Amino acid sequence: MKTILRVTLLAFSIVLIVPAAFAQEQAPDSGRIEGTITLEEDGSVLHGARVLLIELGRSVLSDLEGRYTFDNVPAGAYQVLAAREHLQANRATVEVTAGAVVTQDFTLAFSAVHEEVTVTATGRETTAFDTFNSVQVMDSVDIAKNMAGTLGELLQNEPGVAKRSFGPGSSRPIIRGFDNDRVLIMQDGVRSGDLSSQSGDHGVSIDPGGLQRVEILRGPATLLYGSNAIGGAVNTITPQQQFYDNPPDELRGQVNADLGSTHDQAGGSANFQYGNGRFMTWFGGGARRTGEYGTPEGAVENSQTEQVNGRFGLGYFTGSSHISASYQIEDGLYGIPFAGDLHGHHEEEGHDDHDDEFLIELDQRRQVVRLDGGLHDLDAGLIDGVKAVFSYIDWNHKEIENFVDTGEREIGTEFSNKTTIGRLEVQQDPTSRLTGQFGLWGMHRDYKAEGEEALSPPTIQDAFASFVYEELAFDGFSLQFGGRLEYNKYKPEERPEEEGHGHEDDDHDLRLDADGEDDEHHGEEAPEVRDRSFTGLSGSVGVRVPFNDDRWALVANLSSSHRAPSLEELYNFGPHVGNLAFEIGNPDLEHERSNGGEVSLRLNTGKLHGQASFFYYDIQDFIFGAPTGEIVDGLTEIEYLQGDGRFIGSDLSLSFHASPRWWVHLSGGVVDAKLKDADEPLPRIPPLSARLAVDWLPANRWQIRPELVFASEQDKTFGEETPSDGYTLLNLSASYTLVTAKVMHIFTLRATNLTDKLYRNHTSFIKDVAPELGRRVLVTYALRLF
Repeated sequence: MKTILRVTLLAFSIVLIVPAAFAQEQAPDSGRIEGTITLEEDGSVLHGARVLLIELGRSVLSDLEGRYTFDNVPAGAYQVLAAREHLQANRATVEVTAGAVVTQDFTLAFSAVHEEVTVTATGRETTAFDTFNSVQVMDSVDIAKNMAGTLGELLQNEPGVAKRSFGPGSSRPIIRGFDNDRVLIMQDGVRSGDLSSQSGDHGVSIDPGGLQRVEILRGPATLLYGSNAIGGAVNTITPQQQFYDNPPDELRGQVNADLGSTHDQAGGSANFQYGNGRFMTWFGGGARRTGEYGTPEGAVENSQTEQVNGRFGLGYFTGSSHISASYQIEDGLYGIPFAGDLHGHHEEEGHDDHDDEFLIELDQRRQVVRLDGGLHDLDAGLIDGVKAVFSYIDWNHKEIENFVDTGEREIGTEFSNKTTIGRLEVQQDPTSRLTGQFGLWGMHRDYKAEGEEALSPPTIQDAFASFVYEELAFDGFSLQFGGRLEYNKYKPEERPEEEGHGHEDDDHDLRLDADGEDDEHHGEEAPEVRDRSFTGLSGSVGVRVPFNDDRWALVANLSSSHRAPSLEELYNFGPHVGNLAFEIGNPDLEHERSNGGEVSLRLNTGKLHGQASFFYYDIQDFIFGAPTGEIVDGLTEIEYLQGDGRFIGSDLSLSFHASPRWWVHLSGGVVDAKLKDADEPLPRIPPLSARLAVDWLPANRWQIRPELVFASEQDKTFGEETPSDGYTLLNLSASYTLVTAKVMHIFTLRATNLTDKLYRNHTSFIKDVAPELGRRVLVTYALRLF
């Protein structure tokens, strides 16, 4: 903790003191790129369009007259991209000479397909086509047209992504078959600090309606973001983040509203940023609710959700630095279907009747205090910029038992997870042949749980890491290499004596054996509580070869990633309804080691856009919950053990411009994952999935999309897991976009599961008792101020 604070204070001192020393004028060996952005439809100028200088990772916004300018551009050839949400032009190549001014104008047109911009893959703004990692991006227009209450629901049909859930409020993304502690959820590059990785009934509280875009990194992202990203990462990016290098000179913002049938969805959000060139303030919030969701078999009881959120911040900017402070809060309440039937309610005062029906709701709150600071365009030798982040995240949630007959509400379990994170990164000169970043990261975590499902003792986790990520450019190809050294230490308190979970009580000295017969149970001993520490090195190398005039690219990566066991895997003991298991942790676990590779073919031509990726990961000492063959408290008893695992699969995203007004899209993913020694599939692995869609643009502002979503049967199951049937869903959407110089309006009507198909999500914990959503109509409106 002290180390994190010292590093952060030093970083912010640098941010406040140093900028004047690096004030720049036009360098003698550099030039300028400038131009005007206009709308193809009527020739009007466009305000707030983002222009990206790809090789340098620099971007600017067009002003009220539609003009943009890049100063101090070193002599050389560059690719420039201009876009404003779904308005885009093709890339342009410009040649900059010393002391010269190059004019490059852009005319933007509405398109169903656009180049995706990412910061997550490399820490610097670039396009998904130019990265080494496999990245998928949803921008604010994509989010608005497909508005969902949770992150898992929003991303569930993206290539290589599935949805894990215990009802609508608790959904979370699965990436290439990886779930829980192997997929990292972040907000603006910092882990969210929630407990969604811990349990199937814990959700991600981030509201998609308040986001500028969502970036999905498929495959290991451990170099920049830590061992919890061994399977991938999702970075949710808020609107104000895009202005750190380009603060607005007036009001910018976004407004969203949505209404949906079947589960009575209603929501709205608004976020605004206002600046005067030096100062920027931002503020916003939203609310969303759904009722019990409907299926072809009827409504699912206790599946309602509601959430509210708010945020504000203030930033100060100079020509080469920024510093800001912000606060946000998210407050949600959602039901956990069927959880009350699985909870064993012990005899308590006022509840002598064990048959008294009760429902489980989860009341969650996340509060974040964050400081950001940075220097950029330093022109200081090999160093181009420095960024520092300090974030304090206070997560609390209560599992509430709601007694149906009496109306009483009691807290069954309360969780507290307080996380302090510091990150310092140094960005290297992008004009150099060798570029990238290096830095330090630290985390202090204070975890506590009290109540019936307090399975782990109070625990302090401290982590520290140093990392480096480099790209080396040659004529005709480029290389990537890097490493991360990470240290994690767990310091648990003594386990409370009452955590025996009633094994020795008269009411709980019997359990069912594997054949369903009563079998005398003498009680399991809780795993030993002792300190554990783990140190591991992760590394990767890659090569990217563009060809066919930089319109195609072949990318290959090899990685070796380290993951420390999670707190739950080490110390849990007791009935865990959220994972449908009686869990026995293992304090003797060692770290996982994932060795693997990926090959991707990418294309970005006038007719074809997309990529196909093939991956293989061999995971030594893979941690999994192994059934013991016993039933305890009505739940399958599992013990966390280790064995070698293997993941192999592919994902595809391809768009074909069939004619000026028609686009055809095909995407999907498949993964096969198993324990090698036992030759047994791993649990809850998504089936093969695919999506086929056609975009018809009958007029400049209209878009009509019929869509088929397909999932195959999944009969590769683990232990007592049941198979799932395949299904095909029919969706249809229509949207109208109205564009002016400073404003964009998007109206969307979307119908999903038009045939009211009865289907089940294989990665849902309650798939055997609750099918997925039936026929639904969603109406959304989005306003963008530029």
